[in-house]
Amino acid sequence: MSLVDVLLNTDVNKILQEETQTIEIERLSKTLGQKFEIVIKAIPPKRYTEIQNTCVKINYKTKKTETDLYKMQMLTLCDGIKEPNFADKDLLKHFNAFTPIDIFEKLFLAGEVNNIYNKIAKLSGYDEEEKEEKIEEVKN
Repeated sequence: MSLVDVLLNTDVNKILQEETQTIEIERLSKTLGQKFEIVIKAIPPKRYTEIQNTCVKINYKTKKTETDLYKMQMLTLCDGIKEPNFADKDLLKHFNAFTPIDIFEKLFLAGEVNNIYNKIAKLSGYDEEEKEEKIEEVKN
C-alpha cells in the first residue's frame, strides 16, 4: 500500500487532533499547597513562524540579525499555554497585569519559562535533545 493510499484511508480528524501535555510547576505547587498544572499545546506552523519573525531584529548598518530570545519565549508561552487562560480579565486584574506576559513575569522563574518554552517547542515538532544527540553522533 502506498503512502497516498494510507493517507486516503486515514481519519483526517485523527491527524488534526490537537496534541496537549499537562506539566506541573513544582515550585508553585509547593508555594500554593496544591498542584499547579498548566496544559500546553502545539503551535501551528504558520503562527510559530510569525512568532520567530517577530523576534528577529536586523541591524541595517552591519547586516547582522539578532533573535530576541526573551520575546520569543514569552510569545510562545502566550500561544502554547492552553489552560489556564492567562488572558482572563479577572486574573489580569488580580495580578495588576495588562497582558499574560506580565503574569508570566510574576509567576515563573527564568528556568521555568525556558522549560515550558522547550516543552511547547517539542510538541510543535522541535526536539533540541534529539538534535543535540545527532550532532554528537556526527562528531564521533
